[in-house]
Amino acid sequence: MAEDLGERTEPATPKRMQDARQEGNVAKSTDLSSALMLGASALALWFGFNPMLDHLGQALERVLSEPGLRSVSAGTWQDGVESVALAALYALAPVAIAIWFAAALANLAQVGFLFTPKAISPKFSKLNPIEGAKRIFGTRALVKAMLDSLKVLLVVLVVAWTVHGMHDRVLLLPMMHLPAALYAVGQLLVELALRVTAVLLFLGVIDFAWQKHRHAKDMMMSRQMIKDEFKQSEGDPEVKRRRMQFARQIAQQRIASSVPKADVIVTNPEHLSVAIQWDPETMNAPTVVAMGADHLALRIRQIAMKNGIPILERKPLARALYKQVTVGQEVPPDFYATVAEVLAFVYRLEGKVAG
Repeated sequence: MAEDLGERTEPATPKRMQDARQEGNVAKSTDLSSALMLGASALALWFGFNPMLDHLGQALERVLSEPGLRSVSAGTWQDGVESVALAALYALAPVAIAIWFAAALANLAQVGFLFTPKAISPKFSKLNPIEGAKRIFGTRALVKAMLDSLKVLLVVLVVAWTVHGMHDRVLLLPMMHLPAALYAVGQLLVELALRVTAVLLFLGVIDFAWQKHRHAKDMMMSRQMIKDEFKQSEGDPEVKRRRMQFARQIAQQRIASSVPKADVIVTNPEHLSVAIQWDPETMNAPTVVAMGADHLALRIRQIAMKNGIPILERKPLARALYKQVTVGQEVPPDFYATVAEVLAFVYRLEGKVAG
């Protein structure tokens, strides 16, 4: 009944999964990627906050100590701002590299190496307002909105709990010198980021498992889809059957016209049959005029018996000729002696019969 209704009850085939992957349709959690990027930036700040702060402080001190800054000159202030900006970029470079590395690691861990030009190519179907409304107000979108709201609520609770635990340290900030206060604030922010990262990682792992499950469900196929895919990849079985039947008919017609011309049939004894003809006036060497295996071998023997052509059991010769010679080809020199012996036996047999 499910097959008649076209319900998707079968797991996706490897070809369907590969086609979806080439189009960029893979199971992936953005929450897990975001968590890894946030964690990488927090760790980079944790280990490099002091050097970064020292580098920025030295840049500010160097700029502010310039005598030219005391004069109101746009060019002088511009040079100072550019110097501080370059120092800030240099100081934040490790954080940017850590974020990039985390993003690459998250993608590799989830989907492996994947380059899909189809995924970034423009699709005009996405401009359809009706389909866009379905994506925004559909059941899946509403469920996602509810889950995202729960995630935000959980993160807010963790932030509130972390800030509450930092209450005493926050109260000490006004009594600290500026460098020490900046360092303390940096530590508090990094600690907060790491705790949020832990929560996001937990949610990201759950989300990734859910995305894998949903992707597998979305990729499921009906039995008719599997049949259609098989026809596209392997060809229509009915067409293949007709093609093979037509090829057998042609082979049988060729055998029917060639076997009566043969002088002898060598067999294996039942699986293979090779028809050999020898005409000294028109041929340089004995020639294979027909050969076949199984049902074609039987057909060759039937035609040979009907036409009074001798049939000899020569297993090694039949196997060798079937493997190394094609129909219409002369027997190779390596087989001259064996074939000559067979033909001589046939001629002697015919002479005795004739006599």
